[in-house]
Amino acid sequence: MGSYGFLAHIHPPRLDPERTRFTHTFCLGGLALVLFLVLGVTGVVLMFSYVPTAEGAARFFAAEAGDLPFAWYLRRLHFLAGQAMVVVLVLHMIRVIISGAYLPPRAANWLVGLGLMLLVLALDFSGYLLRWDQAMRSAAAVAANLIGQVPLVGGLLKRLLLGGEAVGEAGLLRMYVLHCLGLPVMTLVLTMYHFWRIRKDGRPLGGL
Repeated sequence: MGSYGFLAHIHPPRLDPERTRFTHTFCLGGLALVLFLVLGVTGVVLMFSYVPTAEGAARFFAAEAGDLPFAWYLRRLHFLAGQAMVVVLVLHMIRVIISGAYLPPRAANWLVGLGLMLLVLALDFSGYLLRWDQAMRSAAAVAANLIGQVPLVGGLLKRLLLGGEAVGEAGLLRMYVLHCLGLPVMTLVLTMYHFWRIRKDGRPLGGL
């Protein structure tokens, strides 16, 4: 009984078959996960060519992602998968609202989903910044200044993000680490928790 209870806690069986049919979910959550995995695989390959310096970034994009086989294809696939993931997540959130899946007892998981959306937008934005041309440096400065307005911790967060008071190569390195490691790890962990909560929470009260 104890072993069964532990397994049931890890993989709770509370999924209504009616709520898992394709015409109800359109597999948007699963599709977002597939796109995230595509981004992970292509991103790891592209990391072999990208150097997080102003010169390295310029060389990377000028040479179509370097001299790795099919690097140009992987860069375009990485870009398109990132944009597609944002679109799919927006559609997923609309579907959740229409179906009432944000209602208790799944209200907390709705907040987790909002957190995931913010992480994906941060991933998308930080990926753009890795071009590190004049437009992207200006965008990084604007973003850092906005973060600097956060009460109490804004100044600290801004310095942590830029590696100093002004936009420079230290900021590019930190964007690179965030985009390639920090944000993906947080997104993966929160995604796994999100899927687990979907099974654990079951049918929303009053939902469809």
